[in-house]
Amino acid sequence: MVTFRVVKEKHGWAVRMGESMTTPFWSQGVAIREAGGMAAGIRRHGVVAEVLIEETDSNETIAPAGASGSPGRLTAAQ
Repeated sequence: MVTFRVVKEKHGWAVRMGESMTTPFWSQGVAIREAGGMAAGIRRHGVVAEVLIEETDSNETIAPAGASGSPGRLTAAQ
């Protein structure tokens, strides 16, 4: 399974996969949309992928609102 994490960084929001990171995005919404697109691309090859979003207040990671309960499915950011 591939996990993309949308996290708050010093200069905006970023999408992380392991230790790798994309360029910072101005808003969380844009970062979520980018992560959703990358996950969708990976899923087309038959690999399970998920997007997790870091909460800014508590630094906890959550699934996006509206996402289904099954791993690898993101409906909120698509």
